[in-house]
Amino acid sequence: RRGLQALDDPAAARAGELMEKASAQTARAGQIIRRLREFIEKKEPDRSLEDLNTSVEEAVALGLVGAADNDVEIETSFEPGLPQILFDRIQIQQVVVNLLRNGVEALAADGTRNIAITTTRTGGGFVEIAVCDSGPGIAPDVEARLFQPFATTKKRGLGMGLSICKGIVEAHGGRIWVAPNPGGGTQFRFSLPVPESAED
Repeated sequence: RRGLQALDDPAAARAGELMEKASAQTARAGQIIRRLREFIEKKEPDRSLEDLNTSVEEAVALGLVGAADNDVEIETSFEPGLPQILFDRIQIQQVVVNLLRNGVEALAADGTRNIAITTTRTGGGFVEIAVCDSGPGIAPDVEARLFQPFATTKKRGLGMGLSICKGIVEAHGGRIWVAPNPGGGTQFRFSLPVPESAED
């Protein structure tokens, strides 16, 4: 970066911007690995009060890297005025990224290629995040074991992504589930509890 800054050239300035982005994503990757290690080691998550909509929006931007090349239409609908939620931002963003990328991979090569991401406040003191795709859906026998370790529908999948997502969400006091999308495809939903102070 210092070498690029010393050059008086528009191309060098552009390269410097790309270097900054690469550096930020490298640091983020390190954070994700550290948090996943802590999660596997059963350490307490690094929770703080966060704006859920902002965190989900950032996760969507990360999860869509490369998706634009796949001609995927993305729709977002974030309920305004949600209370701040107590969660580990890196872990919850990783859940959203994983569900979003799974949804993109599930879309058929032709026809409607749509992903909808929503946040809503539900009854009972929870907020809910949904990632819905317009893919072919999930067979009932696969759905029954979807969140188990090593269960995968991908040719090169490890089958750990959804299992880790389930563990992260449940460690936050929420739950995650899958259901058919009424318009065709699949919807993954997970909930997070609203702090009692926010309820009051």
